[in-house]
Amino acid sequence: MSQKRRRVAQVRRLVWEHDADALIAFKFPVEALDRARQLRWIQLTSAGAEQLLPARARLDKVVVTNTRGIHVDLMADYALATMVMLNMHFPRFFADQQARRWEQRLSVPLAGRTLGVIGAGAIGSEIVRRGAAFGMHVLAVKRTPGPVEGAAEVVGTDALHDVLGRSDFVVLVVPQTPETRGMIAEAALRAMKPTAYLINIARGNVVDEPALVHALRTQWIAGAALDVFEEEPLPADSPLWALPNALLTPHVAGEPADYARRVADVFVDNLTRLRRGQPFRNVVDFERGY
Repeated sequence: MSQKRRRVAQVRRLVWEHDADALIAFKFPVEALDRARQLRWIQLTSAGAEQLLPARARLDKVVVTNTRGIHVDLMADYALATMVMLNMHFPRFFADQQARRWEQRLSVPLAGRTLGVIGAGAIGSEIVRRGAAFGMHVLAVKRTPGPVEGAAEVVGTDALHDVLGRSDFVVLVVPQTPETRGMIAEAALRAMKPTAYLINIARGNVVDEPALVHALRTQWIAGAALDVFEEEPLPADSPLWALPNALLTPHVAGEPADYARRVADVFVDNLTRLRRGQPFRNVVDFERGY
């Protein structure tokens, strides 16, 4: 039996045989919903709830909460760290080190450069704040525009290509929804400056991967830092591995070393709220998809 089938079987036993009221899980198999007679709360251990979107019609009596917010500090660290590394040519310096090659590559400071943050939720807002602290001119794209601390401008998604064309660094922090799938495809990549860098800490399918490979090879853009991919683990034959202007990491930007404790804190808080009849924290809005 595959690992996925074992997980589905375990969840079924929990919600069917024991008539569970609440469940904490990384991914909830939607097949188990039909006979989950008592289930009224699912606590996801991730921020994303995309796996439940196809079953949202069957969740009308179930509250779903996620762990939104526990990734903020580490993901902001990642965004700024990779921005510095790309700006200072570290991917090429790493290759130079392996080749024992001495070649100076000069940089300009981040201060005064333009940062475009696509998705100004909790994580994006922290990246905006930190970018501003670096002295950068920060543009934020938000589904519903409103004030964001540190942002010189906050615009709606209809202005995405304008922001892409003005930014030296673009950080993707949008949730995975039908609207964001393929958001960064050929037209978006062509809208970027040839000197600009793309950093994706959102979801792999937000970016059209073949288009990005072509953009990096032909230098439509200067480089990219990618923590998420359409297929994970990234296949060994993916052309991304061999690109000298790409910095790749194995989906670790949102995985703090104390992840389990942070998840437990959210779960215990929500369990306390349930017992006291108080509103849950981090309720998923299925109309928005997150």
